[in-house]
Amino acid sequence: MFIGIYRSNEVDEAHYLSKTIRDLHAAKEKGGFEVTEISVGNLDVSVCEEILVQLLSVDPSAATRRFADICHKRTDGNVFHLLAYLAMLQEENLLQFNLGLFKWTWNCDRIEEETAASSNVVDLILAKIAKQPQEMKYFLQLVSCLGSSFEKDVVLCALPQMRDSTACECDTNKLEDEVDELISLAIHERFLESQSDLRCCWVHDSIQEAALKQRFSESEIDTFKFKLGNALLQSLTEEDVENNLFDIVNLLTGIEECPEEDRATLLGLCLKAAKKSTELTSFDSCVIYAERGITLLPVEKWTQEREVSLELYSLITEAYLSIADIDKMMVYGDEVLHQSKLTELEKVRVHICNISLNAGVMNKAREAIDMSIDVLKKLGCKFPKNKLLQARLALSSLAATKLPTEKDIADLPLMDDETRKACMEIMVNAATFSHHCNNVFAFIMITARMVRWTMQYGVDVYSAPAFAIFGMVKKLMSYKTAALYADRGFQLLDICKEGKRTESRVTYVSLFMVYPFSKPIHSTLKHLLRGYKVGMEIGDVESAMWNVSMYICSSIVAGKALKPLAVDCVTYIEQMKTLKQDYILHQTLPFAQGVLNMIGDADDPLKLSGSAMVEEDYLAMIESSEARVMSFLHLQIFKSVICNFFGDFEQGAKLALERGDEYEKKNGSPLAMVDTLHQGVSFYSMARKTKEKRYIKAAKKVKKKVATWFKKGN
Repeated sequence: MFIGIYRSNEVDEAHYLSKTIRDLHAAKEKGGFEVTEISVGNLDVSVCEEILVQLLSVDPSAATRRFADICHKRTDGNVFHLLAYLAMLQEENLLQFNLGLFKWTWNCDRIEEETAASSNVVDLILAKIAKQPQEMKYFLQLVSCLGSSFEKDVVLCALPQMRDSTACECDTNKLEDEVDELISLAIHERFLESQSDLRCCWVHDSIQEAALKQRFSESEIDTFKFKLGNALLQSLTEEDVENNLFDIVNLLTGIEECPEEDRATLLGLCLKAAKKSTELTSFDSCVIYAERGITLLPVEKWTQEREVSLELYSLITEAYLSIADIDKMMVYGDEVLHQSKLTELEKVRVHICNISLNAGVMNKAREAIDMSIDVLKKLGCKFPKNKLLQARLALSSLAATKLPTEKDIADLPLMDDETRKACMEIMVNAATFSHHCNNVFAFIMITARMVRWTMQYGVDVYSAPAFAIFGMVKKLMSYKTAALYADRGFQLLDICKEGKRTESRVTYVSLFMVYPFSKPIHSTLKHLLRGYKVGMEIGDVESAMWNVSMYICSSIVAGKALKPLAVDCVTYIEQMKTLKQDYILHQTLPFAQGVLNMIGDADDPLKLSGSAMVEEDYLAMIESSEARVMSFLHLQIFKSVICNFFGDFEQGAKLALERGDEYEKKNGSPLAMVDTLHQGVSFYSMARKTKEKRYIKAAKKVKKKVATWFKKGN
């Protein structure tokens, strides 16, 4: 048996855990297991009374009902608070076991009178703490500042400093005995519980809250925390400071005015915390620490603290982009771009954010390509904007780029030139934008240069996606060669120690755009889900959403069961909306509604209107989108699919004749195979039924296309 518990206010329908639970429900019949969900909310008065009846071994009565009313009023039905309240009543002899009567007794009038000053359990806990010895009260307040759990060693380091005594003046053994005794007493009083010999946690966050507020005003609490933060900073080892970095910074940054002598230290800690938050993909935390750090910068920050200022402003710009707060991203990014003394290389992280903003949130892929070419030029990497010149460069680059062997790749050094590395990042994004807006020549010339730079200058973190993307180019000539380029991309991921940063992108390009033409598409599904998971873990939200969009499409191609797939569609569509990935959302909605139509979620099965989208609204929505052409083609393809699914071959053939092979020319994804299949079904059906030449000709064209794919290795 596996039992899990989570707080529902922290997990919405789009959360990965929600999707996992739905997956378990979908798989339980086939897997032969049961899934039971129990939602535990606050208790009402009647349930409080049931608990009292069971705990006290009494029969329900007017007395138990009134007692339950008092308990519910004091605890708001919170289970922990109810038990804590009853324990407190017992300790105060307001709830007693009468040995003579051999039953529990209480007096509701006395309970109401004695606890009238306490409106809730936090007040009662405060009262309980107030009765503790002075040493215990101080200890509880100190450890309440260390978070929901804490290590004994941290307390041992902090306590002498907080008492204004030095470690050398303090008997270590005596101090450890004292702390052990305080912890034991706190556990006995049900304030704390032991997690291990060296770690404790609060029994409930209400106790921690009460312990923190017991003696001081808000301003005094901030001063106390600042003193504790400094104590930890002075007494902990460098490794322990790193392990407790967030706790220490949180303690130090609550104070309104930082003493000037502490400013430089706190500034460095805020920068460290912001960087660490980014590494953990906690972008909201990064914003908090970076903003606090920025407030500590001097007035002449770009002169006196140039490097720290640049790092903080770049981090916060990237973080605001990741959480889609565009207005604030622009404010901090513009501050960097307006600094005339910064080099273009120093500004490149902000340039990349602005390029990503145009391509992703603002759906302006063409503008993003032009911005990329402009920034690359400033960095010494030149590409033409003129379409004819792009065509010439693309053709010459294609001819000059050769497939390296596995040994060639294995022998490559790491790229060490920072400017070239910055250019690689901009180029890989520009190649993606070129593909989005069907600029084939820009796509080829940029991708080919990345491949050649890798072979000439060494491996960069963006070398892997470059090879995978170039596999899409080579697919035009040979599916086998295309797959080999994708293989080299995965090999490069293993070589580069930062490979996980681009794993999500390499996955969706290789597993959707390259491999399905030479490998069974069923084999790609689990890899696309891994690509989604990795992308979300490292903050590559765009690649994560592409992975799930392509997972939905590939699942349809592979014939996955429709009902569990429909659940996936709803989950991922909501995530795309939440994360403002409109470009991907617009192209994915027809997939989702197509699946929903096939399971009956539509009044008219031949119209893509239901819970995911309404066809007329969708057409209006994509009219101004950069994804308009591809989105409309996806709409047309899935209308054809459901026409065949429900037997309207005439309408399916009409839609197929309207779009022809435009989708294959513009995209070349596995959906092109689905499109071709359903075009063939419609054309052959109508040719057999009507004998019309246009259907016969179209059917033969489909047959010839499939034969060509076979020759290329499909």
